[in-house]
Amino acid sequence: MKNPRVLVLMSTYNGERFLEEQLDSILSQEGVDVRLLVRDDGSKDNTCQIMSDYASKHQNIEFKRCENVGFVKSFSELVKMAVFSDINADYYAFADQDDIWMPNKLATACDVLATKDNSKPNLFTSNSMQVDAEGRELELFHKGPEPKFRKGNVLVFGTEQGCSMVFNRKALEIYSEHEPTLTWHDRWLYHICYFLGSVTYDHRPLFYYRRHEKNALANHKAGSLEGEPSKIVRVYRILFVEPPVTNHVEMAREFYDHFASHLKKEDQKLFQRFIVCRKSIASKIYILFSRHFIYPYYDANEGRLLKWLVLAGRL
Repeated sequence: MKNPRVLVLMSTYNGERFLEEQLDSILSQEGVDVRLLVRDDGSKDNTCQIMSDYASKHQNIEFKRCENVGFVKSFSELVKMAVFSDINADYYAFADQDDIWMPNKLATACDVLATKDNSKPNLFTSNSMQVDAEGRELELFHKGPEPKFRKGNVLVFGTEQGCSMVFNRKALEIYSEHEPTLTWHDRWLYHICYFLGSVTYDHRPLFYYRRHEKNALANHKAGSLEGEPSKIVRVYRILFVEPPVTNHVEMAREFYDHFASHLKKEDQKLFQRFIVCRKSIASKIYILFSRHFIYPYYDANEGRLLKWLVLAGRL
């Protein structure tokens, strides 16, 4: 049986320190025909030389050196490149420049995606093992029981790690036709697949997520990011104060404007209530007590306390 062909999309920027280890792990994927499309976002270190060397040695690597547009726009540009690429891939994957993939990462995803209806956008994500700059294991990204992802949680808490995502051609095409302007590439793709197709999450770690001083999650503590609000504070801000840097309400409004006619009636109602929650007491109450919002990273008592704190404005 022919191995599925996967086109991996990677954006690089000043990533010389860890890039080679990540490239080697992608090229060593088992059970798939892997191709790699890399867009450099204006690196000023030795990243481009490393990529040029690898591309000269591996025919399955295509490297593009481009101007700096930021990593979100860079990934959107990669999606466009993939749509018009001569590579006829079965599936696609996002990749960071500093992780390490386990050899079965892509094959595991492809086995799952092969069971799905390809006329719909389908996405596979997985857990990861966090490691430090030297590759020493720290902890699972999702610790404890397998998290539950309901519709409301997707709106409030966001998405899974973009570097865990493997998806089909339909998801790629929808993304390219409706590029986001208010949110990250992975969050937008997750919404597309969650509300219009399917998302499968594997609780097993399939790659090593590296935490270091230049990494977005380098200072991840207790469910929050340094410089980014915790999940509890994020809910509070969404409901009661000015929009946070990542504006979930406006992002939901943008998604609804693009895809309202494709949503189920129940999901239309959910979006309609969510995007007016700053101004509507009724919508706040609906969000806090709807079965769609279960706050999966907290136990039942903490979840109840969170809801009352939000209503009372006591955070």
